[in-house]
Amino acid sequence: MDRINWKGVDLNLLLTFEAVMACRSVSGASERLHLGQPATSYNLKRLRILLDDPLFERQGNIMVPTSRAMELAPKINTVLSIIRDDILQPAAFEPAAFTEKFVVGFTDYAEQVFGPDIFDHLIQAAPQCQILFQAIDSGNCEQALENGDVDIAIGVFKTSGEHLCRTFLYREKHVCLFDNTILNVDLPISLAEYLATPQLVITANQALSSPVDITLADMNEARRVVLGSTRFLTLRHMINGRRLLCVMAEMLGRSELFGDSVTTCTPPIPIPDFDIDMLSRERDKQHPKTQWLMKQVQQVIQAKVSKLRNNEITTIK
Repeated sequence: MDRINWKGVDLNLLLTFEAVMACRSVSGASERLHLGQPATSYNLKRLRILLDDPLFERQGNIMVPTSRAMELAPKINTVLSIIRDDILQPAAFEPAAFTEKFVVGFTDYAEQVFGPDIFDHLIQAAPQCQILFQAIDSGNCEQALENGDVDIAIGVFKTSGEHLCRTFLYREKHVCLFDNTILNVDLPISLAEYLATPQLVITANQALSSPVDITLADMNEARRVVLGSTRFLTLRHMINGRRLLCVMAEMLGRSELFGDSVTTCTPPIPIPDFDIDMLSRERDKQHPKTQWLMKQVQQVIQAKVSKLRNNEITTIK
């Protein structure tokens, strides 16, 4: 094996071998390869030198394969088949036959709102798969994707590296959420009633404030914040039956996961909207599995958003 010049191995040599074996002539092989006959003869000569075997012997107008050529034929066919079918033309993703794991990274908010629908859709389309929901945030999502800990990530991401692809899912709005059987206010809530109601805030640190308070300060106004939490579910549940108000993402406020009748309405002050995106690895964007998963998740989320926004039971326009 040491005497073989591996630098001389050329895919064209294998294609020439395959063509001569199939056509049993150099001229026929040249037509099959769309190559000049001198070039085909030259490739065959190189292959004979490389393998130290004549490979084909001319008998009249027929090129008869040697025993060595007959031994090599199925192996070369296998190599070329792998290159053609598996490397150059990767197989389409077949969800019904997929038995491995989808790993979807979610921020807390996104998992609560969209996790059940994504699970239902994926398990129906790929009934033999496993699904893992992985907690991520803007601070660790890039590393989770780069390490392969998640296939895709869904949430609010201020920045993303060049090695990541960002897919827009929808534009999220803020709403006021409260139990109007307790507050008993006209809708939409006025600024005076908004300021008079004790409020809850979602916070990632110990500060019981948000950009809302900056807006109010610019208006020479202030609200009374009585509780902060990193957990959306806690605040969403606490509103029911209490004289409390919380500004939160519209989709969480309108989600049917909660069996209550809290009210959502437009805030009395301007609060910027924000984007919900899906991140994936740039290097895997052409992979059939990744493309399929991204398409399914995007369709499920956008359909869910449309459904919640068209729900007139709680929507106040």
